[in-house]
Amino acid sequence: MKASVSPGAGRENELLDLAHANRLTTLGRLAASIAHEVSQPIGAARNNAHAALRFLARVPPDLAEVRAALECMVNETCRAGDIIDGIRAQIEQAPPRMERVDLNAAIDEVIMLVRGELSKHRVSVQKELAEGLPPVHADRVQLQQVMLNLILNAIEAMSSAGCGERELSIRTETSAEGLLVAVCDSGPGVAVADRERIFEPFDTTKAGGVGIGLSVCRTIMDAHSGRLWVDSAPSGGAAFKFTLSAHR
Repeated sequence: MKASVSPGAGRENELLDLAHANRLTTLGRLAASIAHEVSQPIGAARNNAHAALRFLARVPPDLAEVRAALECMVNETCRAGDIIDGIRAQIEQAPPRMERVDLNAAIDEVIMLVRGELSKHRVSVQKELAEGLPPVHADRVQLQQVMLNLILNAIEAMSSAGCGERELSIRTETSAEGLLVAVCDSGPGVAVADRERIFEPFDTTKAGGVGIGLSVCRTIMDAHSGRLWVDSAPSGGAAFKFTLSAHR
């Protein structure tokens, strides 16, 4: 006898599949940046290994320098491992895992992951991360997926518009709804008439885009009892903002 599946469960599975597809699409856009990020700590570890061998070859061996070089190697290989673990977490199709998340630390990890893209498109980043924020109750991977989409969209908006000054501002602060995150760019902005439409599934203004990124981001925020919307940035560009409740 075939087990029945409730419409609610079917909708939940559909959203999970859509979120996973969007995650893979996002990582595809990040492929070059990921390769760049992984190669940096590997290259640094290689250089420190060569340095350690040179210090050992001295007469007498400079053991203090050898130790320092080996400690640097350990730090760099750990950094490479953290990058790979983050990529693996993004690729896996796992159910949400709610936990206490340090919002600022999660954002810093995403910024590190996209450094290659920021450099490639000559985008400067200004961080205004409020100190002493309480943790949020969230799925860390899904939260970082939202940040990845918003940052990559901002980079694309500024690059495609040929903006002279490409400035990205990322801000966290407390608000009446809990904690607020704002991702602001100096691009062309979003017309008032389009500010709800862009969150609809399969609506896109980008060539080759499939229009699921912002829709999935809003779905993730809804699942976290949060809110995602877009305003005008002080620079005239777009300011994507979302709120999350602090963990009690």
